[in-house]
Amino acid sequence: MAVSSRGTGTAAAWLGHPVTLAAIAVLLVNDHLLKRLWPGMVTGKLSDVAGMLVAPPMLAFAATLAVRRTVARAGGGASRSAAVECGEADRRAALTAIALTGGVFALVKTTPIGARVAADAWALFTPSAGVVADPTDLLVLPALGLAWIVRRHAVRPSSRPSRSARRARLLVALPAAVFAVTATAAAPIPPSAVHVEAHDAVIVVYLGYGPDGLATSDQGRSWHRWTSPPSEKSSRTTACVPGEPRRCYRVAPPLLKVEQSDDGGRTWATAWEISPGRQHYLYRSRYESSPLRSDTAASTAVAVLPAPRGHLVAVANGRDGVALRDVSGRWHRLGFRGYDDLSEQSAAPLSNAGERIEAETGTAYLTALTVLLAALAFAGCLQRSPLGFAAAGFCTWVGLYMAVKGPPGIYGLPFTVLGALLVMGGCVGLAVIAAYSRMRGLSSIVAAPLTFAAIYLPFRGWSAGQPEDYGTAVLLAVVLCCPAVALGAHLAIRARGGYRRIARPPRSLTR
Repeated sequence: MAVSSRGTGTAAAWLGHPVTLAAIAVLLVNDHLLKRLWPGMVTGKLSDVAGMLVAPPMLAFAATLAVRRTVARAGGGASRSAAVECGEADRRAALTAIALTGGVFALVKTTPIGARVAADAWALFTPSAGVVADPTDLLVLPALGLAWIVRRHAVRPSSRPSRSARRARLLVALPAAVFAVTATAAAPIPPSAVHVEAHDAVIVVYLGYGPDGLATSDQGRSWHRWTSPPSEKSSRTTACVPGEPRRCYRVAPPLLKVEQSDDGGRTWATAWEISPGRQHYLYRSRYESSPLRSDTAASTAVAVLPAPRGHLVAVANGRDGVALRDVSGRWHRLGFRGYDDLSEQSAAPLSNAGERIEAETGTAYLTALTVLLAALAFAGCLQRSPLGFAAAGFCTWVGLYMAVKGPPGIYGLPFTVLGALLVMGGCVGLAVIAAYSRMRGLSSIVAAPLTFAAIYLPFRGWSAGQPEDYGTAVLLAVVLCCPAVALGAHLAIRARGGYRRIARPPRSLTR
């Protein structure tokens, strides 16, 4: 079996090469330490480069194991032709591993669905896995060329280590590489404005990781890295304008809100805020993948900086970024753009018609289907085939529930597919029963689309900002559903004989 082990020996030499071992070490240290201390473009690209050097030899090693078993079963373990076959198969496996690594990486980094599938796959090993589609990461693909050069150097007879050294390297490299690759998708700590300070003509925003922060000297138009640690041990929730002790500002956690006082703090009025209704939508639109507690998206600190023609006010709003008041009195909401910048364009939207209301839309579909099934039952389908109608209606309702209420991502795909099949089967059954039934009052099915509109439209309006409060949208949906269902019931009753007056008993019987 010495010749048949040549393929795995070559792949093991590639995996145990010093360059590959260094890449594994970089991947482990960078993902589990450096990313947490200095999250950003540098540490992100460093992981990608190391991954380009580690993934191909791992895939090639797995492929050559399969080739070795195939050749061994064929009985050519010690023949010259088997050696040639193993050598050529090893080369093809290496090329395929490099091509597969580049193709999958490009798919993940350029398409949202690729990033989602990769995140769901890595989540099986790392619950906090996070993968973001970023086309700029394709700049690291030339590292695959370096991986091929390392492989060619590793398979040279003059540079290959002894068999015992190769085995020792493999015992170290293989488990370390598996751990590094499967655990490399840990989601970085998201930026969060936790503290603000005013230094001379500079406003400094300290983030939720490390001692560094971001600073601006031009009223928030540009930001640069600030390396000095905070001078105050705790954040200020109230700050007054230097030289104007009667003008003060304070924050009101857990709200995203700033209050202003012009009489030294005796009375307060709202200077800037995000209403509770919009804050509710903000959690959905910005932090859908990692929901926030109320204390992580709140105005927690305030700082005031005097300026030649007025004063500036900076407010730390946690994950939402910063609220900044310029010298003219206008407030700006600045969101994080990566880890090194803040801008108004990066602020999460407070309204977007039809977005982030998937749960409410699913409820509208299920309620409308329930009304439709009731209308068909009263129209004659239930009388024609009680058992068949009940089975078809149950399959349709359960299938739709699985399709619209299943878990998100790749985990929800089986639920969606199975739900779609159940809906199609149930609809076919309902159509067959309806075709052989003597239908009366079919006009009552108009209540189904009206019910859907009654539920969906208030929540669509809430996502667009009108109504402002989520509870108002719920109340509107309930109120609007009542006339839609009542209309359907009215049409069904009229089709089956109308409203019959209760006959009064004869007078002789009442005496």
